Amino acid sequence: MVPRQRTHPRTLWGYLDNHRQHEPARTALVHSGGRMSYETLCADAEALACGLIDLGARPGDTISYQMPNWAETVLIVLATLRIGAICNPIITIYRSKEVGFLLKDARSRFVFMPEVYRGFTFAEMMAPLARAVDARMIVCRGSHPDAIDFEALLSRGRELLAGGGASAFMEADPAKDALYLYTSGTEGQPKGVRHSQTTLLSEARSVARATQLGADDTLFMGSPLTHITGFAYACVAGPMLGVKVCLLDIWDIHEAAELISREQCVWTVGATPFLQGLLEDAALAEKIRPLRIFRCGGADVPPNVIRKAQQRGIRAMRTYGCSEHPTISGGVHDDPAKAATTDGRVHPQNRVRIVDLGDETRVLGPGEIGEIQSQGDEVFLGYVDSRLDRYAFTPDGWLRTGDLGHLDADNYVTVVGRKKDIIIRKGENISAKEVEDLIVEIVQVRQCAVIGVPDAERGEMMVAVCVLEPGASLSLPEIREHLNAAGIARQKYPERLEIVDAMPMNAAGKIRKIDLRARFSTPTSPQYQPHES
Repeated sequence: MVPRQRTHPRTLWGYLDNHRQHEPARTALVHSGGRMSYETLCADAEALACGLIDLGARPGDTISYQMPNWAETVLIVLATLRIGAICNPIITIYRSKEVGFLLKDARSRFVFMPEVYRGFTFAEMMAPLARAVDARMIVCRGSHPDAIDFEALLSRGRELLAGGGASAFMEADPAKDALYLYTSGTEGQPKGVRHSQTTLLSEARSVARATQLGADDTLFMGSPLTHITGFAYACVAGPMLGVKVCLLDIWDIHEAAELISREQCVWTVGATPFLQGLLEDAALAEKIRPLRIFRCGGADVPPNVIRKAQQRGIRAMRTYGCSEHPTISGGVHDDPAKAATTDGRVHPQNRVRIVDLGDETRVLGPGEIGEIQSQGDEVFLGYVDSRLDRYAFTPDGWLRTGDLGHLDADNYVTVVGRKKDIIIRKGENISAKEVEDLIVEIVQVRQCAVIGVPDAERGEMMVAVCVLEPGASLSLPEIREHLNAAGIARQKYPERLEIVDAMPMNAAGKIRKIDLRARFSTPTSPQYQPHES
């Protein structure tokens, strides 16, 4: 057991040095390639940091990576933080349009990617994008003419480390930027959320307290390490606590259950479909028996899913948060009944208020629905584009979440909707406006509204509702062909197309999406064509 410390270390590497000193042989990672101890994890991360410094990396540089749930991804995160640089994770579903914007907006100096992953040639896509922003490419598990080889960089770092390269390390400033995490918004372009090590470690300690996660537990992570969920828990909370973190590369319920059983994983957090998949197959019941805690979020969580998990002995709970304020509520001490019907009790170090939609200076009482606003030590520092900050915070310093909800008398928060026009599909936040703006470029389309409707598999299904030019026709494959040419991720393609004569409009001339959702919430249209992604 790692000894208790009187005061918390200021940085993640303060915790890692403690683990390395006291229990170097403790397993840090279980991954597709094997296992890694804390001694090896720290040594390899420092070697990678030395290699990056040798390439010219400095504190404050942005180091981007579009990587799967591989051990290399954790090493990249820890090496970046060792230098005092800024992590910029890019989810693997993004393609040239999104990646190009992120690299430019984040001012990336280095970018890591696999040569090929799941049949897609990431290195080929990345090469012109990296050249455009003058970023150095490092390719993992493969090669590319424009890139440095990951293993070669690691070997070079080991040589430097053996020759005294550790003297180049200084403790990072925990209050400075450590993470640029991009999240889709209604503006049509992703927004870069800035976090420091101080905010990230505060969030990790908060969740550990709320869910009783300790150093002797084993954490299962099937959520992408390039999401706030995977990053915060597999790359920050896990190493902070000194737990064993088990990574699943490609989500498969049978592989997930096998890993949970073999490694005795007790704790995880993931999107609703992850929990549903594990519970639906009765043959997996014995294998997932070690699982004690499942924090569920990222999409609507049906109460019956939480109750079913609880009946299986899993302390499942809805949790509420966002990239800007990662974990606002939800813990093991919450009333089990309320864990199924609310989004949990607000964590003690956080504050939540509900304000009137027409007058945010008016705070509403228990049960009244309004916009959720929050405060806490883990709230982000602001956006990469600082012009957006004035919309994010109230004059008195509260975060405008953009979500609608209410509080009860016991400080349980319940989210009932979103002011933000996003669709949550399989845990992914997708900007409706971004997709609408592309579809309306199709010559046959006069108007387009993209909406999300409830779907048991995806959380929300994307439906493109279009008004066409007179005499025109349009098919779903034509939309997908157009979006493919635009270079956006396939996960942003609508699964369903509805043609209407006119859009429902309000007095201000805006489309009433609430009416469209009510109309198309069941797949009655003959054009309904679900597709796999």
